Amino acid sequence: MIHADQAYGRATDSLREYLQDKREAWRVLLINDLFSRLRVILWCPKGHWDSARADLDERLQSAAAAYWSGDVLKGCGKSQYPDGPWQNDAWAQADAVPGTTKLRTMERLRTKEGWFQAPEKPPWTIDKDNPAIVSFYSFKGGAGRSTALAATALHLAAAGERVAVLDFDLDGPGVGFLLAAHDGATAPWGVADYLLERPIVTDGDLDIADYCHRCPSSLYAGTGEIVVFPAGSTDRRYVGKLARLDYGAPLLDWKHPFILLLQEIRKEFRSHWILVDAGAGLGNVSGFVMGGLCHLHVLAGTLADASWRGLELILDRLGADRVLARQPQAECVLAAAMVPRSQERQYRALVAAFTDRARDVFSDHYYSDPDQGDDYWTVDDVESTDAPHVPVVLPYDERLVLFRDLSEVANDVLLEGDPYKNLVERVRASRQRVRRSRR
Repeated sequence: MIHADQAYGRATDSLREYLQDKREAWRVLLINDLFSRLRVILWCPKGHWDSARADLDERLQSAAAAYWSGDVLKGCGKSQYPDGPWQNDAWAQADAVPGTTKLRTMERLRTKEGWFQAPEKPPWTIDKDNPAIVSFYSFKGGAGRSTALAATALHLAAAGERVAVLDFDLDGPGVGFLLAAHDGATAPWGVADYLLERPIVTDGDLDIADYCHRCPSSLYAGTGEIVVFPAGSTDRRYVGKLARLDYGAPLLDWKHPFILLLQEIRKEFRSHWILVDAGAGLGNVSGFVMGGLCHLHVLAGTLADASWRGLELILDRLGADRVLARQPQAECVLAAAMVPRSQERQYRALVAAFTDRARDVFSDHYYSDPDQGDDYWTVDDVESTDAPHVPVVLPYDERLVLFRDLSEVANDVLLEGDPYKNLVERVRASRQRVRRSRR
């Protein structure tokens, strides 16, 4: 039996071989449709269509068996109506195939729009007037992602900086409650409400202050501020709200409501930093945030194999896919979370094992070849102490499991502890690299 993945791979390899000796006038777009059936659009010189169509049909029937639909659509020029414009757009949006410029692939989708229609770049470049947008992500829950975000916000505010925190982990909200207002209160509305309401309510009638609360300054004793946008009130209506959210095509003059939320935060609060809890796993939210939206990413991982397998997917998105598209990798900071420290010898061995695996995974999924240029992280950088694969170690601390209120751990653990100080230093250094590379 041949499986769908195998059919797709064999069809891609067969088409790459078929196009190898063809002139530039030849192009093929391989489409994996909603039912996992394969179809192609073929562009070729006049006079070759009939024979080429027959060749492709025979070749793909052999390669893909039952997954081949038998559909070969004749490619049109972009000025030929009605098919030309959409075919041209489909080719432009399709994924490049390594080793050839004549073949591209496209997958049609039922769900997960956030992964495939995410913003390609941040809404602004970082400078003295524009904040850095930083995502916090972990493939598995329980890796201390929200705690790392909260600690980063506290450190920045203690240093006198203005921070906006967005709890975009809509399926498992947490950081909005972690950084609650006085007496544990949160804003009655949050990110989910804004995303639904912003396309409907006109600018003058929407008050951004309705969707946020302020974290008490007693937690960090600094001159900065932390404005928190919770996910929303998790009452009986909440799941219905999530079911109506659209992470796909942008709305409202081609700007997605989440982009508008970021822009309003920049305008109204003049924040220096916007920290986004991107959630865990491969949900729509994670895909939307971990595309090109953020300036840099904090990736929290553990020693577990499942954590690494998920990080490989994310690093392909942040690294290898961008390099293939001739774009520098997204800047990221890796955190080794929940490392046991009861025995120093074991602790050092675990950190060394994590670092070794990180070096291998980043080399396969993130670093580029040495000849890419100064804007890229390359395999030649693996020995650098500030290379992205070198982790910030966040040891397991029982106090972070047992506390009921953030005030119990804010000072002694999050602000005074070296691990979170080191994390913030790395985040600041990554921001500086982004600023320099975008000048």
